[in-house]
Amino acid sequence: MSFFIPVFLYLLGNEKQGTLALCYIFLMWVFSKFFNLTILKLIRKKVKASRVNFERTKGLVWMDNNRGSHSLKFPFEEFNAHYKVQNNPQSGFPYRGFTLLHFKKDVFYAWTGANLISSAFLHWELLQNFMDVTQPLADIPQFEYYREFDKTTAEFDKANGRPKYFWYRVDKSFLKQMTQADDELLKEFNDDEQLDNLLMGKPIKKLKPPEIFKFPWKYAENIKPESEIKFGKTAWQKFTSFLMIDL
Repeated sequence: MSFFIPVFLYLLGNEKQGTLALCYIFLMWVFSKFFNLTILKLIRKKVKASRVNFERTKGLVWMDNNRGSHSLKFPFEEFNAHYKVQNNPQSGFPYRGFTLLHFKKDVFYAWTGANLISSAFLHWELLQNFMDVTQPLADIPQFEYYREFDKTTAEFDKANGRPKYFWYRVDKSFLKQMTQADDELLKEFNDDEQLDNLLMGKPIKKLKPPEIFKFPWKYAENIKPESEIKFGKTAWQKFTSFLMIDL
């Protein structure tokens, strides 16, 4: 948007101010590129953010220690999930989620999302599915690239005739169909009622997703040929990405 300022000034006939604005923008761009390619790289090497990684193949949870010098690893089954509420000072409505606590060590993984207990259940179910190597990965766009590299998932896809790179090939309008199916399913889940059940130790209602979530390709009409799929950026996308200001 900044590049429109000198153009707007030139159109108004103020060439001097337009040239000055263009020079300021160019200097900002040069500084941002210099900072990103030099100073920022040095900072990233010295500053390590605490993070948690879930390794599906070995069923391990990797966590940075307090000093950040090396990572600690624990079996996923050694963690217990607990309901978590976090205050949201902006809206007044709490964030709801869960915390994975190790049964013995003082380590944990915490996640909070929207003010809906259903979002916490969905995230927890997705995480359990991801760490269960006996089950294929959830059929969602985020996992598409990795499906062929996961043995269980690749065998499932081959046995059921799933098109390779399905989410890259299917028409975007199909996502609306998936969203509608998700909305219909959530109508069966009363969030307040299930939250009460959770807090009182009562059974949580389990939903039975329709087959469109397990076999989405069977419900899609427009799927492009695999030969039309192109990975990576085009020359124009690479050029425009380079021009972008990094600060």
